[in-house]
Amino acid sequence: MKRYKLQSAIILTSILTSILTSLTACGDTEEPTSSEPVLDAEETHEEAGAEAEESDESEGVAEDQLDLRMGDTATNNTTIGTYEITLNRMEYKEEVDGERSDLEIFLLAEYTLRNVGEETINSIESINTLETTDVLEASGYSNVAGSYESVDAFEDKELEPGDEMSGEVLFNSYDADVFYIRAIQGLVASGGLKNDVLFTIDKSEIN
Repeated sequence: MKRYKLQSAIILTSILTSILTSLTACGDTEEPTSSEPVLDAEETHEEAGAEAEESDESEGVAEDQLDLRMGDTATNNTTIGTYEITLNRMEYKEEVDGERSDLEIFLLAEYTLRNVGEETINSIESINTLETTDVLEASGYSNVAGSYESVDAFEDKELEPGDEMSGEVLFNSYDADVFYIRAIQGLVASGGLKNDVLFTIDKSEIN
């Protein structure tokens, strides 16, 4: 009888020891630690900003130029290329080729167009991204030089990178003390033009 009790005690002790060993092993198990560094919020923000800046530089995005005057040069960054337009001079005309303006007057302007991008551009498409207005909140008026023989209008030509040419543009306009030549706002809004451009010209500056 005593021998039976001793054997039972030994078996019970072995079982309890096995259970305690298993529990201890489970308690010592740790989650694997990642070897990859964790970026804090500030580092992540800085990296995102750097990536955005690199993206802008790669696309050659130009800033808005809203304080241009007579003789200044605008850089236009568009979906068709990057180019410069210099406003050389302007004339005020009552009529052209014996015809009066559809509004009140004509504004004749001379531009120099230069391709400063890496793609070929079309001269007419490039200069026709600008319009004139006498009220910034109102609609603008587009170039009509091609309809008048006496105007030295731009030749319809492909300009390779680095090439430039000069020519005249003609706008119908209302009479005013201040005139504006600006990027067509619809093109800016749609993304066709990636930056806004605005020339301000006092009537006293016009020949």
